[in-house]
Amino acid sequence: MKLVLNSTTHNDCPVEQREKLSLTDEHIKTMLKAMHEKAGISEAAILKTCNRLEFYIYAKKEFDCNTFICELMEQINPQGLDCWKKFSKNTQGIDVVHHLFRVSAGLDSQMPGENQVLSQVKEAYAISTHYKMSRFVFHKLFHNAFRVGKLVRSLTDINCGAVSISLAAVELAKNELDLNDCCAVIVGAGENAELTAKYLCKSGLGKLIIVNRSVEKAQMLCESLNAGNAVSLQQLNCEIAVADLVICSTAAQEFVVTYDKLKDLLQGRDRPLIIIDIAVPRDVEPQVGDIACVKLYNIDDLDERICTNRQKRTNEVPKANAIIDEYTDKFFKWYDGLKVVPVISNLHQHGSELAAAEVERYAKDFPAGDRAKLELFAQSLVKKVLHGPVSFLKSSDEDELNEEQMMALDFINRMFFQQDRQN
Repeated sequence: MKLVLNSTTHNDCPVEQREKLSLTDEHIKTMLKAMHEKAGISEAAILKTCNRLEFYIYAKKEFDCNTFICELMEQINPQGLDCWKKFSKNTQGIDVVHHLFRVSAGLDSQMPGENQVLSQVKEAYAISTHYKMSRFVFHKLFHNAFRVGKLVRSLTDINCGAVSISLAAVELAKNELDLNDCCAVIVGAGENAELTAKYLCKSGLGKLIIVNRSVEKAQMLCESLNAGNAVSLQQLNCEIAVADLVICSTAAQEFVVTYDKLKDLLQGRDRPLIIIDIAVPRDVEPQVGDIACVKLYNIDDLDERICTNRQKRTNEVPKANAIIDEYTDKFFKWYDGLKVVPVISNLHQHGSELAAAEVERYAKDFPAGDRAKLELFAQSLVKKVLHGPVSFLKSSDEDELNEEQMMALDFINRMFFQQDRQN
């Protein structure tokens, strides 16, 4: 079997390309179902954030994961196929484990140490588990990733300061405007929008408007914040016309704020309008930035601010990497231990050494001429005892071990050899 990662991230794929790869929850469900039906794939998980799309796959060695993902993309999101082929990368083996641990710890985020990505990794695992695509190997892999993410944040100061795109957007707004005397419109009522609203309220925002397709959801957010007014999406342009700040964070697949709707509405306006688009795909049509009074920023424009915060955390990165390296090494020792031949060999050697030790212990109680018979008896007994587990490990009709055999290998390793490793 092989452990494979096919991915695109903000490190090498710009936002205008990443938005073409945006998948809905239904897309992910459909892909996981297709993976479940594919004989060559044993386990899989899909991690989708605003900065990455990653397919974690545990498959047979001969299975072509690259081609399969491209076929899925062509069926489900054909407009993103060319982008995927151009920007996606393939990683295998221990590098997959190391990458996932870095992602969970927030070290592969635009803002190192940010907390939201750990929740997103947990969500990806939960969905995978729901569709029966996380089993023995991925249970171990992802729970280790969760542990690494928590340890890095508790044992280092990697998450000091701004920890999310939402906070970076608010910091940018504070540099542009006096929030105490500001009317802000947030478009969307999801997780990023909620975080943004909380940060704005903590910063002493004068007035808050939440605009969402579902007014009920916007109203629930206002109630949880004990601030703001909920408005329907149909009233968006009217609210923008009187706002000082607009922050967009929806899951819409098309532009929510367009040039044609705003150009006449904002004509003759003197005071600046700050629009920050933190959605992927983007909510704001790029031409909106051509309107005289508008300053438009998107998620990539936040990178400079993120870099400033990242610099503050640089001293903590080596500590975090040491934790990640330690747990990557531990995981791969466990993973390597799932190979049947060395385990059976070690088991026979362990049994042989145990038989020899017992012969040495009790030989004095037997006549000297019986030692050879005693040795033969001890070795024969050990072989008979080991025959059952060894036969079980060798009993698969397929080239690869099944899940029960892998669990047995893990159990044997922990029962007989873990103490030896620790010593």
